[in-house]
Amino acid sequence: MPRLASNFQSLRSQVQDRYCPGVFSALGIAIVSSVILLIISILPSIVVGERRSAESASAAQILQQACKNREVFSADFPGFRSELTVHLDGTAIQGTLQFRPPGSLEIEVPGGDLPDSATRTVRSMLMHRVPSETTAVEAAAFGELDAHSLGRKILLADSYKSVYRIRDRRILQVDRRLSDFRRVLTVLETETTDSGRYLPRHVFAVVFDSDSGAVREAWTYINRFQKVGGEYLPLSRHVIRSGAGQASVLLIEWHGIEVLGAEPRP
Repeated sequence: MPRLASNFQSLRSQVQDRYCPGVFSALGIAIVSSVILLIISILPSIVVGERRSAESASAAQILQQACKNREVFSADFPGFRSELTVHLDGTAIQGTLQFRPPGSLEIEVPGGDLPDSATRTVRSMLMHRVPSETTAVEAAAFGELDAHSLGRKILLADSYKSVYRIRDRRILQVDRRLSDFRRVLTVLETETTDSGRYLPRHVFAVVFDSDSGAVREAWTYINRFQKVGGEYLPLSRHVIRSGAGQASVLLIEWHGIEVLGAEPRP
């Protein structure tokens, strides 16, 4: 019996030596092949995912750079006071203005109030010059590549479905969808300041009806600026507005601007 067991053990060793290496090699080749096929199958999706991630980062970066390239009031700008002349459809109105960033606006008109359209225009012009606390943007991605004269399209994942056109680090078009209308603002002309940043001089805007796509109203405005100290302050804004079968012309002029003193700290 011991001799028979010894012969059996020897035979099993010979079989293992003869066949196991081949089996294990074939099995290894099969495993390696499967892994290679798996990598090949998922590689395109990995590459696309990485490309989309890099593209989104680039789109957000371009938008942030364009936002930072706008000429805004300096962080320590205390505000200003001035005389104000408003021409609205043939009527001239004189008044005074005082503005303190970020949003304190006081307008005084002897014997009455400034028309709402003029007040909104003044506030809009000044508030767009106040620096933002952050330049963060929603998830941004490039739109389809085209040869648009206003620059590359950048899409935002915000509630307005905002679309920007940016060229030469300047925002030249903003397209936003609100509750029942769509508004498109296009910058036709800019002014370069001493700092190398830009100010919008000539802007054309259109409001479309969301349902029909028809034009509700359109307007164009032309801005002029004056440098007082180190700040670019408004000199005039000329607005021509059309809609509902009517046209309106508004001209706002700033005179005798004086920079305010810093408010005392409490």
